[in-house]
This record gives sequence, structure tokens and C-alpha cells, in this order.
Amino acid sequence: MSDGRHNMLKPVVLAPLLFSPACLAQSGAIEPGARRQIEAGNQAWVEGMKQGMAVPIAATYREHAIDCGPSGDCIHGRAAIEQHMRDQFENLGRARSAFVTSIGSVQQENFICRRGQAEATLANGKTVVERYLTAWQRQPDGGWKNLPQYGDST
Repeated sequence: MSDGRHNMLKPVVLAPLLFSPACLAQSGAIEPGARRQIEAGNQAWVEGMKQGMAVPIAATYREHAIDCGPSGDCIHGRAAIEQHMRDQFENLGRARSAFVTSIGSVQQENFICRRGQAEATLANGKTVVERYLTAWQRQPDGGWKNLPQYGDST
């Protein structure tokens, strides 16, 4: 699929997620085990950002995950997401501080929709804030992995 066509389809795919009652809810009942794993994924991002390590961040994604940034460009696949993070660390350095704040989550069977905000203060002093919307899916082994992720930097 061409990049132009792919970018045109993103709003069609993203709109149902953004405007579904599940994602608009402030909170919902999440299985305790799923919540722990997702929080561990958030902590992997925080620690990975502070240590400049892409592997723990990428490990939270499914093999064929998609990570879309505020420009609408998407990175396809865990390996490409990991390489993108490595490139970011090489260009920007690791973060001096980082944290993730969940704004709301809801679970429907084997899927969890979660939205929140991630913030990192980079070595050069620049602070990057990104609002995100993620979908997590229960894996055959009972674990949870990130499916698509959509971000909007401020």
C-alpha cells in the first residue's frame, strides 16, 4: 500500500478507537494481572528512556505492532520500532527523567484500550510530552502486548 493511501486510511482506523465508548471512558475494570503487565510496560519505557536502551521498550510490542507519531508516520514491526528508538537515543541522548500517566483504561475481553501521557526530559534539557492511545491484546501465553500506538506530541 502506498504511503499516501496508508495515511488516508489511518483516520478510518483510528476514529472508531478514539470515539468508542470504551476509549472515552475515564476508567474501567481491568484484570489485575493485565494492569500489572501494562504498568510494567510503562516502567520499561521509563527505564529504557533513562538508560538509553531500546530493547526493553520494544519488548512491550507485538512482533507486528504499529507505532504512529503525531505527523501520521507509522513504524511497522517491533524490530523497526526498536531501531527507531536506537536512532532517537543516538540523535537525542537518553532522558534525564521520564514518566507515564494513565488517563483512562477499559478492558473488553482480550483487549484493553488505554490512553495517557508520556513525558521525558532529554539530556539537552528539552522536554517532550506525548499523549497516547494504545490497544493491548492478551497473548496465547496469557501475557499482554501493545498492538497499535498513536501519539500526539505537544
